[in-house]
Amino acid sequence: MTHHTLTTDIEIAAYLHRTRMDILRALSERPATVSQIGAQMNVHPANLTRHMRILEQSGLIRLVEKRDTGRNLEKYYASIAKTFDVAPDADVNSAHKAALTMLRSDLSAALANLPDKNPGSVSALLAHARISAKDIGHFADQLAKLVAEFQSADSDTSTPYHLNLSLYPSDLEVEPAHPVRIVNAHREKGEEN
Repeated sequence: MTHHTLTTDIEIAAYLHRTRMDILRALSERPATVSQIGAQMNVHPANLTRHMRILEQSGLIRLVEKRDTGRNLEKYYASIAKTFDVAPDADVNSAHKAALTMLRSDLSAALANLPDKNPGSVSALLAHARISAKDIGHFADQLAKLVAEFQSADSDTSTPYHLNLSLYPSDLEVEPAHPVRIVNAHREKGEEN
């Protein structure tokens, strides 16, 4: 199967974790053992076993082969799909929670893996506005276009970057009067401002 839409709470909760997304990406290419996935992700296999169990119990991966090496039994797993979409069956709040959980997981992984040396340029924007229901679709379309443009710039010779975008309703009454902006917060010496 090349694509799977996640609809149940169990599938979505299993999927919306950066490490598990990375495991699924690795297993979408070819079956692998926990040790092979660990080597590919530069993570000790013991740190992946709980994630593998969650993915298997949710049905997002499956055991495809067992090989007896004489010393141990190697278990090969595969992802059930190459790509996934999240579309909760439940109410709209579940979709909001799923989207924000996914973004939080990606940002948490970025914080945890932030290198000590200069990681490169960064740009972060946070803004709040009251918008009408008719404008939501327009802004969602603009975000989708930006993602497509970002992905089309992908190159094997460039630095890997993540792009996180979100548009969601909020009950927060205390909002900044102006957008919060952090741009090129970590520049190389000698770069112009």
